[in-house]
Amino acid sequence: MRIIPNRGVCDPHVHIFNGKAYLFSTHDRGPGQPIFTMDDWRIFSSDDLLNWKLEYTLRPEDTFLGKNAECYATDAAERNGKYYFYYSRAQSCTGVAVSENGPAGPYHDPLGKPLLPPGLADTASYDPTVFIDDDGAKTPYIMWGYNIYGKRYYIARLNEDMISLAEEPRPVVIEGHMSDACWLTKHDGKYYLNSHLSEYAVADSVYGPYTFRGTFCEEYTTDHGTFFTYHNQTYFTYGIPENWGTGEEIDPYYRTTKIVYAHYKDNGDIVSDPFIREVGVGQYDASWDAIRGEWFFAASDGIFKKENADGFELRGIRNHSYLYFQNVNGMRQNALLHLRLSNGSGKLCEVEIRENSPFGAVLGVVKAEDTGGFDVFKTFDCRLENTHGTHNLCFVFKSEAREAARFEDFCFERILP
Repeated sequence: MRIIPNRGVCDPHVHIFNGKAYLFSTHDRGPGQPIFTMDDWRIFSSDDLLNWKLEYTLRPEDTFLGKNAECYATDAAERNGKYYFYYSRAQSCTGVAVSENGPAGPYHDPLGKPLLPPGLADTASYDPTVFIDDDGAKTPYIMWGYNIYGKRYYIARLNEDMISLAEEPRPVVIEGHMSDACWLTKHDGKYYLNSHLSEYAVADSVYGPYTFRGTFCEEYTTDHGTFFTYHNQTYFTYGIPENWGTGEEIDPYYRTTKIVYAHYKDNGDIVSDPFIREVGVGQYDASWDAIRGEWFFAASDGIFKKENADGFELRGIRNHSYLYFQNVNGMRQNALLHLRLSNGSGKLCEVEIRENSPFGAVLGVVKAEDTGGFDVFKTFDCRLENTHGTHNLCFVFKSEAREAARFEDFCFERILP
C-alpha cells in the first residue's frame, strides 16, 4: 500500500526523532516528465505510519545550490540537539542544512558550499546515507556514490559538528554486485549495506569488505530502500512508480513510497512479507486468515522475533509484556478471538486483550494453560466485549513464570454468508 499517494514522495529515509517518525524525501514534480525532475526536498511526520503531515520544504534556492530541478536523494541525523539534513544535486555534489529547532525545521545552510564536492572521490558525490554507530562514541559516518560502471561507494567518518569530514574518504569493497542509493544499518553486530532492488551485503566492519547476500523485497525497482526501527518493530521503506500495477505504461519518473515489515532470519538473511507489500503496515483486518505476531505495531522492550517453521514467532514475553496492533478493521460486535500461543512454563499465563493501550479497558481474557512445551502451539478462544468497527488491540501478558508465553498469531471467527 502506498503512503502519501499522488504527491511524488520518493527516495524515502525515515528517522525516529522524539518518538515520532519523520520521512525525509525527494519530490518528483509530476507524471509525464522525460527525466527525473525534482524541485525540492520535503519532510513529513507521522505517529502511526498511516497519516502523514507535511512539516517542511527545503528549497535549493535556500542553499548554496540555487534554484534547480535536480534535487536528488537526501538523509538526516541528530546530534547534540541539532538536526542535519543532507541533500544532493543530481550526481554532482552533496550539501548539508542544520536546524536548531527540531526535525521539522526550519533549516539553514551552515557551509555555503558542498560537504561532498565534485571530484572528492572516484565516484559521484550524491545519494548520501548517514549512519550513527552504536559504539560508546556513537560515531557518525557518511557514505555516498555508486558501485557500478567501475566505481565504488565511499565512506568517511564525520566530525562531531556533523558538517565536516574527520578523515579522508575510503573506498568500500563489496564482494558481489550492488547498485547505487546506498544505506547502512546494523543488526546483531553486523553492518548491512543495501541499495536499489533491495540488494544487500553484510560486513563485520563499517568500512567493509561487504559480502553480497541477495535481495529480499522484489517489487519492480524497489527504489532507494532504507530501514528504520519504531516501537521495537523493524521496517523497510522504498519507492515504486506511482502507477505501478495499474496496467498503464509505467512512468518511472513519478514515484511513490511504500513501507513493509522486515525480519531477520537466524542466519542473518532479511525477509519481508509479500502480503504486507499489498496491504501496508500499521493496520489490520478482522477478515484476514491470520494476523501474524511479527506484524505488531508496537511491543514492550525485550520482545523479539525468532524464526520458526511457519515464519516467525515472538519470544521474550514476560509478566506485564505487551503487544499492540492498531487499527484492526471490520471487527464484529462481541467478536470471537482465536489466539495461538505456546506455554511451556508449567504455570498459567493470562492474556488480557485491552482497548488502545496496556492500561485500557479489558475486552476479554485468555487463560493459557501449559501447552506441553514452548514448541507446542495451541489455539485459545476468547469472546470479546467490543463494539462493531475498528479497534486498537493491546495484548497484555500476566504470568509468574520467567517466560510467560510465545506468540504466533491471532484471527477472528469467520462467519460464512
